[in-house]
Amino acid sequence: MSGNTSNEDSLVFIDPQSGFEIRPWPASRDGEAATILADSTGEGTSEAGHRAIDEARAEAPDRVFGGLMSGQLVGVYTLRRDGMANRIGNIAVAKNHRRRGIGRALLQDALRRSGRRPLVAETDEEGLGFYKACGFKIVGRRKHPSGTVRYRIGWHAPGLRFKGGSTNSLTHKPVKDQ
Repeated sequence: MSGNTSNEDSLVFIDPQSGFEIRPWPASRDGEAATILADSTGEGTSEAGHRAIDEARAEAPDRVFGGLMSGQLVGVYTLRRDGMANRIGNIAVAKNHRRRGIGRALLQDALRRSGRRPLVAETDEEGLGFYKACGFKIVGRRKHPSGTVRYRIGWHAPGLRFKGGSTNSLTHKPVKDQ
């Protein structure tokens, strides 16, 4: 595909109840995003996070999206073209903000931006439950050269409701100093 972006890529989502917002992430702040994406790369390094961002930006500049809570980046995902579908390249939530609905909200945003295009992702056993809980189905499986099993999962059901409901299900609570 060309480097053109669609109108959906430049939209900003804001949940008025929680204040959570998802927006195209500026390249000038890729360092923050790379740190959060590090865990989703399998390598666990910010360099690997930067590579994931660079791959997404090589396709189109607005294919990296950040989720912010009170102005702080708490989640990131990359969205890429994969034939006739869109593919989540990486999705991650900052460690101290997990299990509060942020990953689900990021995934729902990716579905919204995909429109009528199917949305696919590839994950390992650890991430499979998350995607399945959100309504994704396994469409393929292969053994990675490292020996781990990788699952290709997909969502395509225009008109059907995303499992997990609206982003009103965000359960973000301020992090208390420990």
